Amino acid sequence: MSTFLRHNSLFLGGLGMGLLVGVGGSVIYFRLTTNVDTELRLISESISSLRREVEELKEKIATRRRRSPALYSGTASSSGETDDEAYEDAYGGSDYEFHNFHDLQTEIHTQMNAKIGRGEQEETKDDNDSKDDNDSVNFFSSVDKLFDGTDEEKIKAYEMLQNNRDKFEGDVEYCWRLAKSTYQLSQIEGSRGELEKKKKLVYASKDLSQKAVAMDEKCANAHKWFAITLGSIGDYESTQEKIKNGYVFKEHIERAIQLNPKDPSNHHLLGRWCYGVYMLSWIERKAAATLFATPPTSTAQEALTHFLEADRLNPGKWKENLLYVAKCYYQMSQYKEMTEWLDKAAAIPVVSQDDKTAEEEIQSLMKYRVK
Repeated sequence: MSTFLRHNSLFLGGLGMGLLVGVGGSVIYFRLTTNVDTELRLISESISSLRREVEELKEKIATRRRRSPALYSGTASSSGETDDEAYEDAYGGSDYEFHNFHDLQTEIHTQMNAKIGRGEQEETKDDNDSKDDNDSVNFFSSVDKLFDGTDEEKIKAYEMLQNNRDKFEGDVEYCWRLAKSTYQLSQIEGSRGELEKKKKLVYASKDLSQKAVAMDEKCANAHKWFAITLGSIGDYESTQEKIKNGYVFKEHIERAIQLNPKDPSNHHLLGRWCYGVYMLSWIERKAAATLFATPPTSTAQEALTHFLEADRLNPGKWKENLLYVAKCYYQMSQYKEMTEWLDKAAAIPVVSQDDKTAEEEIQSLMKYRVK
């Protein structure tokens, strides 16, 4: 699988996530502050109302004192009543209510402070969650850029993912990226002649991508990388197993296209499946016929349709896809068109191991060019 993509879709997804987190945080903050402000306003109105009632009661007491000062003074002195008790007599209220008015004020202020404190704590939690989401987006964006770089950068991406395994355990976005990175590392080891390491990494990448699909069936990249890694173990499987896996491959690529039809690599992979079925040997076709009542069939034209769709979504940038367009035209004996697309493929710089492999095949087809 080529790593041609510059991850425009991943960058926009990261930006979208960042915007979503930002908007979501603003909504939460707005709701929180609105609720607190409303409660503070209601409490303030209640306190103002109580203060007005107290002032009215004080005025009543003062009026009674002015009307019968001797009687009031005598009653107070003989009974030992305080002004507070006189207030109770005048208003008919309870001693508890008056004496605890200041306590009530204190309690109200305490509750207000508590609400504000809780609001600040919730705000801090939301800010922390938003920061964690932004950190994840930034981390994955950095890894995605390394995926498209040199072999050294791909190795760095693998190391970054491994070093953050505990942090992202259970995250499908992390899991499929680790599967992809492990697959890329397997290709690098294979180019170095480390065939046993390559085999071990290939199977590890297949297990990781299968795990990602189990985590989230609606993750298009999980399906895509499960298909890719399942296809890559074909070098170590029997013909029967390869044919069985071929059906599973197609199923997951079609699901990936359903979930994300704008990803050019999904269309390229379906084209590869069609091309591979078209190029099956006689023995492989017979083996497929013994395993399935209706063995898989396809044509070079069908494969070409998918490769052209991949190029439409990512025009003229993917060396391997351009090569396969040329190969389809070659199989259809349309050599003029083959030459046009072969030249396009040859003009793309060699960056990755996939590009190196594609370049070798491009050069082998150059003898069929027409002028």
